Parts: sequence; structure tokens; C-alpha cells
Amino acid sequence: MIEEVCRPVLFEQEDSEYPYWGKGSSVLVANSSYYYWVTAAHVIDKMGGSADSLRIFSSESSRVSLPYNQQYRIEDDGGQPEDYRDLFVLRVDLEEFASTGDAPLTAQDVEQGAMPAEELSEGTRLLVVGYPSESRAVDYEQFKIEYKRQWIPAEYAGPGADNHCHKMILSESAGLNDYDGLSGSPVLYEKSYISKKLAIVPILVGLLLRGGAQSRHAHFVSANVLVNLIQKAEDRNA
Repeated sequence: MIEEVCRPVLFEQEDSEYPYWGKGSSVLVANSSYYYWVTAAHVIDKMGGSADSLRIFSSESSRVSLPYNQQYRIEDDGGQPEDYRDLFVLRVDLEEFASTGDAPLTAQDVEQGAMPAEELSEGTRLLVVGYPSESRAVDYEQFKIEYKRQWIPAEYAGPGADNHCHKMILSESAGLNDYDGLSGSPVLYEKSYISKKLAIVPILVGLLLRGGAQSRHAHFVSANVLVNLIQKAEDRNA
């Protein structure tokens, strides 16, 4: 399921020999009412992209880009740190998506499958799922960009300097020379349950914002910020 939830960031530009471009990671989430696509705001801003030029596909086999009908960001009121505001959310237009007859839409349930990073203990094992730029390849003959998803073990390193922002150490086993492209990746905590047998359920605890391969340190914003942003936006639209 997590494979489908984490999506590469891709843009399309018209009147170009090679129309597709972009880098970065993202995640599809949902509550009981809507589905949303989420990434770090700087992925959009620094790439010079826009919601209109985004081409996000719901699965590896999908051929239809997701349609959207709302855009949410945390506005700069001068009282919140930059990392706290580094979120970009688009609400999926479910009616238009259904009309395409495309593959089923899979997303991480933020009502049952999300947890504030503030509840983590130092040393807790985490997992980052994303699309590092060094694993991306451009097929110029087929006019497409090929992405390789990577699963990167990490360890929670405690709260950051700003509220709702946190630190983690990524495993060197990933073998990455650069963390470019990982911004927007979901940060997951694999929670164990025991009923008749042991079950491991991925819980969203945040969104990766930035990091450095040399130090292996990375920063992420708590899932609580994302859930609150969506809730406040929907309350205003109600």
C-alpha cells in the first residue's frame, strides 16, 4: 500500500521537446471526506512549478493525472517558523477522478493512520519512502522520466529548534550520496499490533523537509501540522 501512497513529483510544460521535468517526493492522504496530495511547499516554489503544471499519477499503472479543486498552504503571519509553513496541499477532485475510470485511488488514512511526531521517543525506528534525484533517469527516446522509489531506515533524534519540527538520522545503508529529491517524502513509524498474530502497520508521523547525506541528519514537520491544516481549511469551506 505504501508503494502507491508515495508519489514522485512531476511537472509538464507545453511547447517543449521534452515536456516532463521535476524532482521531489509526495504522499497521498485521506480522511473520511476527501483525498489530498501533499508535498513540501519548497518543492513547488524552488522548481518554479505550479498546481496547474503538476502531473501526479495515482499509481505506477495510471495514465491520468490527478485532478484538483482546492489548494491549501499555511500563510505567513509572522508567528510561525519557515519549516512549520513548508507544506503544500491539493484536494483531489473525486468526482472528476471517478469520471476518468482510472485505477483505484490509494491513500494514507490520516484519521486512523497518523500520529503526532511529538509522541515519538528518541531512538524510535522510522522509515522514509521517497524518490531521490540520483535514482532518477531520463529516457529521451520515450520522452519520459523513470523514478526509482527508495525505502530508507531512520532513527528519531528528538524535537528540533522550532515547534512541531523534528530531527532524525537516516541510515547509511541507503547508500545515497545526496538527499536531493527526498523533500516531501512521508516519514513513517511502523507500529506493531498483536491480535491472533503480529501485524505491522505504517503510521504517518511527518513529512521530510530537508537533510544532508554527509551528516545523515534530516528534519521533518509533524503529521499533526498537516492534519490541522486540512481540518482548518475544510472548516472554512464548510
